[in-house]
Amino acid sequence: MPWETRGPLAELIGECRTDRRWEPVRISRRMGDSAPAVLSNGLPMKVLSPLLAAPTYAKARLALGISGVGTFVVLSIIAAAARLPHRIFEEKDGGLFTDASLLAVWLAAVALLTLPFEALGGYFLPKRHGRRHLEGGDWAVSWLRGALVVTLTMSLSGALVILGGTYAGRIGAIGMLGLVVVSLAGLQGWIARLVGGLRVVRPELGALEDELRTMGFIVPEIVVFDSEDEGFTGGIVGLPTAEKIVLPLRWVATLETKSLAVLVARRSTLVDRGMRAMGLGGAMAWTLVAFGLATYLPGAGVAGVAELLTTSLWFTVLSFMGLLFLPTPSRAAAIAADAFVVENDEDRKCALIAALQSLDRFADDEPERTEQVERIFHPVPSLGSRRRALENPITEVAPWHLARTAIFLSIAALNPLSRLVHCNAGRPDLWIFLPADG
Repeated sequence: MPWETRGPLAELIGECRTDRRWEPVRISRRMGDSAPAVLSNGLPMKVLSPLLAAPTYAKARLALGISGVGTFVVLSIIAAAARLPHRIFEEKDGGLFTDASLLAVWLAAVALLTLPFEALGGYFLPKRHGRRHLEGGDWAVSWLRGALVVTLTMSLSGALVILGGTYAGRIGAIGMLGLVVVSLAGLQGWIARLVGGLRVVRPELGALEDELRTMGFIVPEIVVFDSEDEGFTGGIVGLPTAEKIVLPLRWVATLETKSLAVLVARRSTLVDRGMRAMGLGGAMAWTLVAFGLATYLPGAGVAGVAELLTTSLWFTVLSFMGLLFLPTPSRAAAIAADAFVVENDEDRKCALIAALQSLDRFADDEPERTEQVERIFHPVPSLGSRRRALENPITEVAPWHLARTAIFLSIAALNPLSRLVHCNAGRPDLWIFLPADG
């Protein structure tokens, strides 16, 4: 279909319009309409109808995120207040592997509770709105693989935190959590491949590299992942001073070279100006502070499985609070990154707008939002907001991708919300690399 924009945004794009056609990348696994066998008999469609009836895919996903996150915040408060972990795991602690096994039992039960929301996000809603989706059986296998890897990761993390707490109390537990968080950040690409079944591919990037040099940028280290999910954006991986740019194969295959080069240059700018390091550091700090605060709440602690699980319940509640205020600096960073890479160059601006238009369609196809909805729920500004911001560029350094990096790192503290937010519910490819802003 031709590249086009309708409504008020069309007037904003104006001179940057293009007739380039978008061709989807071939998806290796089968796409289709069969329902997941694990759900077809156990999840009545009448329960799904309110979300399935949403007028647009973006609104349906937002409603799903609100429902899933809200449900698990309430369940966490109830379970913590009722001392449920203590009732189940009191005096059942052991060594590292015993604790990890007990945590895995709890986390597996939590995964089953998240399954209805994830089936909606990964299968039913994309099917209802004509979006690319896996066949039911393939989706179930994909979810099971991702849920297993995340459960094992969380279990090991929790057992290590308990180990730190056993030998050095609260300080030791927080220190161990810090080591786990740093490890997650350093191994993000590898973990994403395990969770989402992503493949590293090596397409020809000569034209992209030439374009970057023409623009005056040093060519960064680029890794290309092939993902089944059209919303996969890749990101920036690695600890500071060892960053790599991860690109989706779909971008390499479908975007114009100039547009792709601007996106890569934008990510390089985020690294060079320290905005990615600020976002990663801020997300790490938030995770540790929220966990530390959670250990002081009723029934919480780090002395054993029961205390740690209660801490994780309270951490889930605090993470929800973070979802309300962390998006604000994230949006500011996205706007600033756009301005930094464009540098008042009209050709770059047009190339960036063309790229962002394609990315919006790969995501939720929602080029405009109300100010209230964007302020509360979206760390990535809408296409319209970003286009308007480029008319009066703001080049202030801010922590990039802060909100969604914090969601990823919250895996270390056993947070179920890490895969229940509207952008990644039911989409294992996006559990580790949550969608970025370009």
